Amino acid sequence: MPPTPLIYGLAHITDTDGRLLMFKSGAGKWRLPGGPALREETARNAMAYYTRRDLHIRIEPRFVLGMELIHESRSTAYLFACTPLHANAIARIELPGARPDIAAFAFVDYPGIAEGVSPHEHRLVTEAARALRGARAT
Repeated sequence: MPPTPLIYGLAHITDTDGRLLMFKSGAGKWRLPGGPALREETARNAMAYYTRRDLHIRIEPRFVLGMELIHESRSTAYLFACTPLHANAIARIELPGARPDIAAFAFVDYPGIAEGVSPHEHRLVTEAARALRGARAT
C-alpha cells in the first residue's frame, strides 16, 4: 500500500547575519524546523506548531518561499520565510529533551552543508537562497 501523502510546513528561520537555523539529529542528519500537518490543518499552522513545540519560541511565517514535491511519499513540503531571530530570541530557544530526531540546532551558512540534508529540503533551501538573493538585488 502506498504511503499516505502529507503536507509539511517547514520554517526558513535565519539569524540577523542570514545564517539558516537547522536541527541536527543524533544520527548526524540535518533538517529544517517544522513537520507534517494534521488532516484539515494548513502547512502554515503545522510549521508554527512544530517550531513552537521544538524551539519554545513563537515564529511568525511571512510568506511561502518554495514548494517541493517529495516523490517517494507523494507528499508536498512548503517552506515559509520567517522573521530573522535576534540574539535575545535565540537565547530563549530550548530544545526538547531526550529526542533522537533533535540533538542540537545550529545557524549555518547554507547551502554550504548539503551533506546529511534530505534532497527535497536541500532543493527547497537552495531555491529559496536564489530567490532571496534576487529579491535583494532588485
